[in-house]
Amino acid sequence: MAEKKKAVPKKVENNVEITEEESQKSIWDILSDKELLSVEETSLDYRNFLSANKTERVVASTILNWAAEAGLAEFEVSSNYARGGYMLHHGKLLGLYVPGRFSPSEGFNVVVVHGDAPRLDLKPKCLYEDLGLGLLKSNLYGGLKKFQWLTRPLALWGFCALKDGRSVEVRLGEDPGDPVLTVTDILPHLDRKVQRDKRLSEAFPAEKLNVLAASKPEGEFKKKNRLKSAILKILEDRWGLKQDDLISSELELVPAGPAREVGFDRSLIGGYAQDDRLNVYCAVKALLKVKHPYRPLLLIIFDREEIGSYGSTGAETNFIQRLVASSLDASGYEPRWLDVQTALANSWCLSADVEAAIDPTFKETHDELNAGKLGFGPCLTRYTGSAGKYGASEARAEYMAFIRQIFDKNSIVWQSSLLGKQEEGGGGTVALSLAAYGLSVVDCGAPVLSMHSPFEITSKADLWMMIKAIEVFFLSYGTLDQPKNTYGYYQ
Repeated sequence: MAEKKKAVPKKVENNVEITEEESQKSIWDILSDKELLSVEETSLDYRNFLSANKTERVVASTILNWAAEAGLAEFEVSSNYARGGYMLHHGKLLGLYVPGRFSPSEGFNVVVVHGDAPRLDLKPKCLYEDLGLGLLKSNLYGGLKKFQWLTRPLALWGFCALKDGRSVEVRLGEDPGDPVLTVTDILPHLDRKVQRDKRLSEAFPAEKLNVLAASKPEGEFKKKNRLKSAILKILEDRWGLKQDDLISSELELVPAGPAREVGFDRSLIGGYAQDDRLNVYCAVKALLKVKHPYRPLLLIIFDREEIGSYGSTGAETNFIQRLVASSLDASGYEPRWLDVQTALANSWCLSADVEAAIDPTFKETHDELNAGKLGFGPCLTRYTGSAGKYGASEARAEYMAFIRQIFDKNSIVWQSSLLGKQEEGGGGTVALSLAAYGLSVVDCGAPVLSMHSPFEITSKADLWMMIKAIEVFFLSYGTLDQPKNTYGYYQ
């Protein structure tokens, strides 16, 4: 038998030869003219969504409206779940259900995403004045680089619950005629002792991220706290809020302005909170396109992922059990505890969270052989965690093979990736919380540059392909654990 010729090496990365067979085409290389038009239409709609939904409450409200328009009914309110049902918890955590042809006891196809993002929150007692300026004290939310939030226009979004039972929504800084807020920084002429000579982790104390809010005093000259009074007057005149109302308010400072196209060729999208609202958008669009799936479907939009998934609206709650129980009941099954747990254990899940794209400027932090690249499709990340796989939810080999097959059979352009080099840091997703129920789960999401910054970058092509990937997953069925695995595919 003749010896098989070896592939010609394409290049060498980290002393590893990358062959032509291992190289991958960009999504842009394979799109037809019709698909290119679809990419642009999807990108415009997504940018509008990103610009109009800057808090987790607003995201949940928008998706709930989409679901209701598509015919999904609220659990425990309606008795007609022919199209599906939904469950909203505390205004932030939302679960959607679409019935399938198979029994829910055989398992669900589940996609989980999160609607929160790193930001600055206002403290309950945030108003004060100093040296002729009115200021607001902020509190960090999520893993952010503090210096990126200085000297940039910030918008105030929020929800205020009043003692009389009413609620008020606050929004300032997005309309063209609105003022914005900002966090100040020290000039480079005087920053040597307070910033320049310090470690980066110490140069920007969180307690110094104070928000500039006013400079024109209110009332007579001899009156005390005139700038604080000026801010309170604006809050009362515009939204009917008093100082004590701020204690029961969720007020968030986010980057002001719309999402934008990036690059001379307009191929990229720049905007706040694409981690993880890109996957929120993709998952909902895919779910609402699916008609009559084989397996019943669940989509859950969690809150608080950026701070560990704890709290009553995070993935550490029992929300998914309640959602499965309600789905069983809507399908005519008795939602007994064992049936709920069995249905969960038989389920397949995509933890649709974004992945860190390799940046040419900082590529030394990645293992290039296992790094996601913009424009090359959704990243399948078998495990996250940190050194030694601590905090990882590692997908089993059979499930990885299943996802590979359904993606390849349906022309989904995807890539395998890991979160950086082993000892560079690490991170996690809600996959760990879902794996606790014994279901099969793997992380899958679009790659992002400048993740957790006020202006994250994604590819229009990855956005479009991610919707297709989730739709294919929603329409898949089969078995994973029999001697000869059999799968069904969306064609």
